[in-house]
Amino acid sequence: MPKRLVSVGDLVFDFMLQVRLPVVADAHQMSPVLQLEPGGAGTTLLAARNLGMEAAAIGAIGVDVQGQLLKSMLDEAGVDTTALVILPESTTTTVISLSDRDKAGHVFLGVHGRSRDIDLIPAAREKLAEADAVFMAGYSLLEQRMAGLNSSVLSYMERSETPLYIDVGPFLGQLDGAQVDRLLSIADVAMMTDEEIQFVADGESDIDACRRLLERYSHLQIVIKLGAAGCHLLARELDLPCPGFAVDLVDTIGAGDAFDAAFIWAQLHGYSPAECGTIANAMGAAQISRAGAGRNAPTEADVQSILNANETGIQLSC
Repeated sequence: MPKRLVSVGDLVFDFMLQVRLPVVADAHQMSPVLQLEPGGAGTTLLAARNLGMEAAAIGAIGVDVQGQLLKSMLDEAGVDTTALVILPESTTTTVISLSDRDKAGHVFLGVHGRSRDIDLIPAAREKLAEADAVFMAGYSLLEQRMAGLNSSVLSYMERSETPLYIDVGPFLGQLDGAQVDRLLSIADVAMMTDEEIQFVADGESDIDACRRLLERYSHLQIVIKLGAAGCHLLARELDLPCPGFAVDLVDTIGAGDAFDAAFIWAQLHGYSPAECGTIANAMGAAQISRAGAGRNAPTEADVQSILNANETGIQLSC
């Protein structure tokens, strides 16, 4: 049976434009393309689907056009959306994603969706009970209407043996120390960029800060995403750099989200830590070699091609 990934929150609709950064007042630009895609955890879910996993989304979208399009895109890709909450007069979290391919950078401009507060509905609880892994992105932990749902999911995961994967993200620094402590106490794996270490390590930002974190959270595995350099895996008896892969860079948007899906997939399928890091790096490399994220997430064949080209000896068993 396929492994099942359940993602909580971070349901984003992206308007993706190619621009020259920085964007400044009165310097008008026209993008050569406009892409409309599921963003954030949508890319994680779609990358998981492309690797053969079952995937389900828990959270809220709006009754607006963005919400209708987002749900349709996820449904068409085979993502289970039956546990989504869609309330009257609600809106969808929406992001304008500006990508400068020449500078290999991007900027996100977004607004959280609005509705009355939501909590863990029975359909969502059923998805959690069926999950082989649960994924939460730091973005969703800051969405006001999701506070009750997030708290209920964390309480559920405290009692569950299902692994919880957290992607720290750039906004987790807005949580207070007690909230971060609860999150790291419950999570099994925390994934973050080197720039995001400070949000969970009391303002410190080097790899040694992560090593010290493991003294407090001895159960935790930490995955540091290093872009083109690959990733670094840390746990009680693990301190492992995994080199990245050189590819022609097209667009950095979605690389970390797709990386997350591949790392989770590899762990659930019993690959060694070095193989998990290598497979996730290959997914990230495949993502940045194409334009856009969401439905453009790499396939199993794309990832295998990079693994083969670099003579890793790893075969994906999708």
